[in-house]
This record gives sequence, structure tokens and C-alpha cells, in this order.
Amino acid sequence: RLVLYYVLADLGLYGVHRLMHSRYFWRVHRWHHSPPYMYWLTGIRATVPNQVLFNLPFALCAPLLHGRRGGSSWSSSRRASFRRSRWLEWVFLTPRYHHVHHSRNPLHHTANLGSRLTIWDRLFGTYVDPESTGEISFGIDGAPSPARLALGV
Repeated sequence: RLVLYYVLADLGLYGVHRLMHSRYFWRVHRWHHSPPYMYWLTGIRATVPNQVLFNLPFALCAPLLHGRRGGSSWSSSRRASFRRSRWLEWVFLTPRYHHVHHSRNPLHHTANLGSRLTIWDRLFGTYVDPESTGEISFGIDGAPSPARLALGV
């Protein structure tokens, strides 16, 4: 049940994350992408509507666990031990893998959307190999005021 919970919730989260990068929901999600550098709190930096939508797949799959809750994401942290683990990135999302998604490069904005498993990006054509990106810079262009970012408007 635990494996099924994580696989189904992660698939749902992939779908929500992909939706967040659509023109209809980008305002709700862009605060998460606004920092010009990656640090351990970037993963939880989000507006309230963003948090609600991102937790929805886990809440919907919770009956599989009889009320137990899912874990937290470590994908935005900078842990050196995961930077070159290509075998690990084949299955699990690593910080290096997710950094591509946070790249300032518009070609990467809809890449590597997975939360825990990389299979969804490979299956739905949103995978970008971290080895192919070169140097990455972070942040978003034309960011509105911090208050508008935090409110998602």
C-alpha cells in the first residue's frame, strides 16, 4: 500500500506541477521559482493556493494508508552527495535533476517536473538530462513585487 500510495500521489503531483506551469496557474506558482539561487527552503517556498494544490494528490491517496501522511520533498536542497548519482536519477528525483526545472532558461521551465520519481518526465516527454544543460542560473525574468509573488496574484 505504501508503494502504491507514493506512486499514485507522485503521478498526481506531476500532473499538478505541470498544470502550475500553464498560463492559468503560473501566478500561483512563480514565487517558488523566483529565488536567484537554490537553497534548502526553496522546495517549500510557495503561496497558499500552491500548497493546497500540491498537497491535493497526497490527500486524495491518503485512504490507501488509513490516514497516514506522505513525506516531504528534498528536491530543491543542495546536497553534494546526490549531484553525480546518475543511477539514482534514473529512478528518483535528485537536487541536480530538479535544478534543471528551476533554470532561468525558458526551454527548461516545463522540464523535469517530477516530485519524487523521474519516470513521469521520461514517460510524458518532459525529461531533460542534467548533463546536457551546462551552467544553470536560477530565478524568473520580470518578477513582480514580492507581495504579489507571495500572494500569487
